[in-house]
Amino acid sequence: MKRQDVFQQLIKLKNRMQGLIFVQLALDFIMMYTFIRTVLSGDTVSLFGKIMPQDNATAITFLIAVIDLCFTQIRKNYRKMGRTLIGHLGGQLSEDEIMVIRQFERY
Repeated sequence: MKRQDVFQQLIKLKNRMQGLIFVQLALDFIMMYTFIRTVLSGDTVSLFGKIMPQDNATAITFLIAVIDLCFTQIRKNYRKMGRTLIGHLGGQLSEDEIMVIRQFERY
């Protein structure tokens, strides 16, 4: 791959990670909401406008946690791919490349 292609792939990967962080933040909030509602409720729990038994609410909380864990693994793979792309850039880096690399490392 050409140097410019590698740089473009790194930019795309950085943008994906940016979007993924926002999705994961929303999932974290939803998971904490369902967990707190489930723990503080009695036999029936009201989640998202629906009344359900505590067992079902616990299962929903668990499934949201699993989805959140999957997004964490996706971010981990994106970071690994980004490090590989950064390694392919190597040599003298332009200012644009350095800026994108720093932004990527922030995520």
